[in-house]
Formats: sequence, C-alpha cells, structure tokens
Amino acid sequence: MDREIKLRAVEPDDARMMYEAENDEAAWVYSDYLAPLSHELLLQYALSYDADPFRSGQLRLIIETGNAPAGILDLFDISARHLRADTGIYIFPDFRGRGIGRVALEAAKEYSKKRLGLHQLTATVAHSNAIAKQAYQKAGFKLTGTRPDWLRNPDGFESVDIFSCML
Repeated sequence: MDREIKLRAVEPDDARMMYEAENDEAAWVYSDYLAPLSHELLLQYALSYDADPFRSGQLRLIIETGNAPAGILDLFDISARHLRADTGIYIFPDFRGRGIGRVALEAAKEYSKKRLGLHQLTATVAHSNAIAKQAYQKAGFKLTGTRPDWLRNPDGFESVDIFSCML
C-alpha cells in the first residue's frame, strides 16, 4: 500500500490528467456532469487557479505518490463563516486499491484544520460506492445521514450517505 502521498497545487501540466478524470463517464453517476469537459477549459482552470479557498469557495489539490499523480482531491462549498467544506476524491484507476484515498483524506483533514482553520469536513457518497464509503470511514468520517433518491442513474434513483468529520 502506498502511504507516502502529498497534496499539491494544480499546475498547467495537470490539465491532461484532469481531462482524463473529469471525462471518466463511469464517475459521472456520482456528479452533476452531463457532458464532457474540454482540455482547453481545464487548461484555463489550471492557468487561473485561485489558491485562496475562502475567496473562490473551493480548492483542488493533486494527490501524488512518489512523483506520480495518483488522483484529485477537491474541497468545495468552503464556508468561511461556518468553517466547513465538502470533499470529493478521485483516484486514477492504476492507483486504486492501495489505500491512497484514505491517506489523502487524512492529509486533507490535517491541512483543513491546521492551515485553513476549518471545523468540519463532509462528504456525500453514493450508497452503492462501497470503496469510497470505506475510505471515508477509515479516515475518521462518521455516517451522519442519508438523502433518499438523491442521484439519478441509468437504473433509476440512488440514495446517498452523508459523512462528517469534526476537526
């Protein structure tokens, strides 16, 4: 299991990698995406990256193990008033099953508490996404609720589980 990971800022060279992650149609069921994102759009995002999460309301971090990008971790809906943020994580297929997601979530908790001064992180996870639920639970997130029929997928609707972690 890879345990040596770091979270780093987005660089323009990451546009291709973000393109692959954002256009992974298998992951769209867990998001609000309805159409692919262009490489140009993601390059512009990387070029205009705002490293002030309280101003932009979000922070995208690249998960690295060794010198290889292993995934993406997002903090979004960041609230300066309530000191909380939602989390999202995507691990590239070649890096799955190694515990990288859990380690990245633990690093995000530490960063969120010490550097951002946040009080709470949350996650909304599809009920069927057992791997993500397990990563959040192993990283210290607690199941705090369910939203019934929250996600529409090709088979109908699916509930989501809400996880919270007090920092």
